[in-house]
Amino acid sequence: MEDKQLPVYLEGSYESIYGNFGYRFAALLLDGLILAPISIAALVFNTMSLHNIYISIICSNIIALTYQIYLPAKFGGTPGKLIMGLRILKMNGDALTLNDAFKRYLPNLLIALIAIINTLFAVAKADEKTYNTLNWIKQSQYLQDLNSNMFYIQMVSIYAVLFTSFIIFMFNERKRSLSDLSGDTAVVKKIYLTKIQEIMKKS
Repeated sequence: MEDKQLPVYLEGSYESIYGNFGYRFAALLLDGLILAPISIAALVFNTMSLHNIYISIICSNIIALTYQIYLPAKFGGTPGKLIMGLRILKMNGDALTLNDAFKRYLPNLLIALIAIINTLFAVAKADEKTYNTLNWIKQSQYLQDLNSNMFYIQMVSIYAVLFTSFIIFMFNERKRSLSDLSGDTAVVKKIYLTKIQEIMKKS
């Protein structure tokens, strides 16, 4: 089974069985909308006190790990992907395990770790009284100014991962992103799941 690879096309059809850019981008937007209330709540919570940021970091990363690792392993995708009729499969056709989902999350985890370290350094340097007197926009700018070099590295890392993932995605037949390469996965359309499974059993 390990040597098997998901087909590029189904026999007798040249329609892609993989989620194209439109599908994947729409799924990403839906995930963003689903998580938006949590992000807004975290933002409001952080404005109340400088030290609330420590709690926010812990909670937000627990939610992110659950959303990006547990849900794909349990249901085959994030809520956004499921709504768009997409499923994540291993390249040999098997369903994801927690280990596979973790490997798939590694590029995003790298960015998350840079952001966490960056934020922790900034909070450690910040004056609580000064922070608490500012509005939420100025609070964010205040923290960035305290650790501007690290924030620059964070932004460069984000753009580098996104750009690399986009280039990889656009120039491979199975529409695999950087995360897919990391986890040895592909994102397929749910309507083709049965046919894919039949093909993988025969091969």
